[in-house]
Parts: sequence; C-alpha cells; structure tokens
Amino acid sequence: MNVSRIAILGVALVAGVAAFFLMMNNGPSDAPVQIVEPVKEETVRVLVSGRDMQRGERVAIDDTNWITWPKAALQPHFITDETPERREEIENAVVRSLIVAGEPFVDAKIVKAGSSGLMAAILSPGMRAVTMRVSAETSSGGFILPGDRVDIHYTEASEDSGNTTKIFPIQSNVRVLAVDTIFSENPETPNINGSNVTMEMTPDDAEYFMIARNSKGKLQLTLRSIFEPEEEVEQKRRVTEDVIVIRYGRS
Repeated sequence: MNVSRIAILGVALVAGVAAFFLMMNNGPSDAPVQIVEPVKEETVRVLVSGRDMQRGERVAIDDTNWITWPKAALQPHFITDETPERREEIENAVVRSLIVAGEPFVDAKIVKAGSSGLMAAILSPGMRAVTMRVSAETSSGGFILPGDRVDIHYTEASEDSGNTTKIFPIQSNVRVLAVDTIFSENPETPNINGSNVTMEMTPDDAEYFMIARNSKGKLQLTLRSIFEPEEEVEQKRRVTEDVIVIRYGRS
C-alpha cells in the first residue's frame, strides 16, 4: 500500500470520527422541558333568564339560572352568587321590557313585587296611561296589539250640515300598553278582540286626549307600520292638509 492511499484512509477515518461526535452532541438533551400553563380566567356566577320573557310577565324562580361569567366582563348591576338572596327577591317581579333567554337580570328591566302596580311598572318614567273603549271599526279590526304604535283620529259631525263629517288627527305614534288586560307582546297572537285599549302619553297629551274622548265626537285608532318609510308617503284624495270633508258618503 502506497503512501497516498494511507493518507486518504486517514483523512476518511478522521472525518468519520468527527461526524460521529457532532451527531452525539446534537442529540436529545437531558435538560428538563418547561411546560407553561395558561393563566386561568377568573369567573363568577351570574343570574340569567332561562327563557324569553315578555313585558308584563311575572318572574318565577324556575325561570332563572346561574351561569359562569368572566369576572372581567362583570357589570355592577348584575346579580351574582356573592348575593344569592337577591334571586329570591326577584320572584314575582314584573318584567318591564323584553328579556331574552340567557340575558342577565338587571333592575332596569324588572320591577320587584310589592313596589308598584303592574301598569305603573310598564309605564315609561314621566308618562301616563289612558284608556278608551274601542270596537272592530275603531281599532283596525282588532289587529292592534300591545307594543304597537297607533295614530288617533277625531271625527265630528259638522254643525253646518247633518251629512258632513270632519276628520282630523289629534295624536300620532302613540304606544299601546295593553288591550283589555293583556300586556305581553306576543308575535304569535294574530289579533285581540278587546273592548279597551290602554295607551302611553305625556301628561299634556293625556289631558288633551281625555277632552277629546269626552266630547261629542268619536275617536278612532289607526295602526302604524313598524317600519318607517325612507321617503315621504304620497298623499292621495285629500281635500285639505288636515281635514277631510265627507258629504253624503262621498269624499
């Protein structure tokens, strides 16, 4: 064997040994692996409604549930398990506005039992409740329901001619509180053949309404759409801006 072959074998041997040591040094380390645990979010239990509750309904204990709630998102008016006695306090409370399932109970949406009458609990602050007797003709065929908005028109026979009637609006966009003794806003109810409609008005509007109600004319309710028109509705077959005169059954 000549010298050149010996040199090549020597270089190959050194390279193999170096590769072996490099592989051993890059192998798995015996150092322990650190596992970082995620920080657990602090939570509390909040009292929520177990079902959809309409305005005017009374709250029962079975209608309430405790659920876990992030403490960072807790509002001061929520009822928590830190004051569990408040759950019993809202029993038989009256719902002032719609509460959906899973929504936390707050004092602004309920009136506790014994603190006020049912109608007084439903009324907005500063408003008054007034009632008028209606028929199918004067209440849009019975399709006016609690929560709807109506316009009130006044009709009166003119003294100039016995066959002439004056019709003009006296109030608009009035909220209906109840039809007879039904307060809930139930979309599944198609109509209510009630004889009394209770509406919400300001004190001045309530006074004006009672004057018109007790006069010799008649009042009629017209149901408003829940949608406001994007453009002004075209007025047709109107004689003047605020009065329609009907003679002998023809306008």
